[in-house]
Amino acid sequence: MKNGKFTNTIIRMQYVPRWSEYAPRFEDNASTHSFRCAALSIIIGIIEVKVYKQPLDKLKLTGRCLWGDLNNTGTGSIKHVTKKESLVMNHIRHFEMELSKEIVSYLSRSLQQQAFDFIVNAQDDTHIGRLVDAIDTLDAYLYCHRESRYDSNPFFHAKYKELRQALLETELDSIRWLLNEYDKQDGLYEFIQYIVNLDTVKRWNGSYNLVPDNDATHSFRVASLALFNGMLEMERFGNKNIDLYKLLAKATLHDLPEALSGDVVTNFKHNNPDIKHAFEQYERETAQFMINKLPGLFHEDMIEFIAHSKSDDYTGEMVDIADKLDALIKASLEMRNNPHYADTYYNQLVKIQHRFENPCVIFFLAYILHDLTYSNLIGQN
Repeated sequence: MKNGKFTNTIIRMQYVPRWSEYAPRFEDNASTHSFRCAALSIIIGIIEVKVYKQPLDKLKLTGRCLWGDLNNTGTGSIKHVTKKESLVMNHIRHFEMELSKEIVSYLSRSLQQQAFDFIVNAQDDTHIGRLVDAIDTLDAYLYCHRESRYDSNPFFHAKYKELRQALLETELDSIRWLLNEYDKQDGLYEFIQYIVNLDTVKRWNGSYNLVPDNDATHSFRVASLALFNGMLEMERFGNKNIDLYKLLAKATLHDLPEALSGDVVTNFKHNNPDIKHAFEQYERETAQFMINKLPGLFHEDMIEFIAHSKSDDYTGEMVDIADKLDALIKASLEMRNNPHYADTYYNQLVKIQHRFENPCVIFFLAYILHDLTYSNLIGQN
């Protein structure tokens, strides 16, 4: 039951709103925020290694950015000013710490040590912890910048300036380097807009949806499922050949080309071999167009992570698995009150059962899916 409870925590992230008290033009939640932080951490990791020649555990950085806010499912989005209030600050920190430890305890024991670092130690006093904290601020800055460009809300205009000043004063060279490139409003600026605007790409078009979904929330769940599955296969099933960072980076960025192409219904894309081939070529060309916006130092990594996200190897297959398992989760969430999705659920389940025999898939179908379906049908977490 516990691994299913952890997966349910991943799902619940999209129900934790951010900035809602300020009536933003673009709705935000903990999952879209965590996706953006993970995507930005991939960029920062490359800058740290290739520009400043800093040795860096990039898996630790991206894993912490992805899962560091899971405790929001228990605390909600507490305002930054409230977290700094002397009367409640220590109580909030203690509760967040205990809740983070509880979330780690949902996992199989073999996964807990690595997950503890990603979840409990996310913003510690190490160099990586400081980077995670700065990336969190960077994402808030980018979000407020978008709001200030499209809306006249004075709060976001003031917050944008405040966060910019905080970033300019950071001691972290990679953060200042990115901010300087962003200010040029050229290639890197345009690429970051693809990340920021992925939450505007709606999924499941043409279907009656009770559970809203977009490419950013989807990418957060796919990255989380891929990280969980990779850890599971390495620690529980002894597959030591998985590059967890590469898997996580590919899963995080796998749908980024849809910021330009949009989300096309799968049944149409796979209607026949000619259509499928045409869309695959179109998506590769779109990915390359986006990557070409970046300075050359990013190209090698981003081609691997975006253009070849579902490569013809085990890592690519693991990304594809996480993508399809997320579709199964979506159908499972919907069909409790939405019979339209019963056929989608069954067809997706059959497709996964017939195509994959990976240990993580067998584990998911035998344990996690059972727990999720049970909790959905009886209304329990």
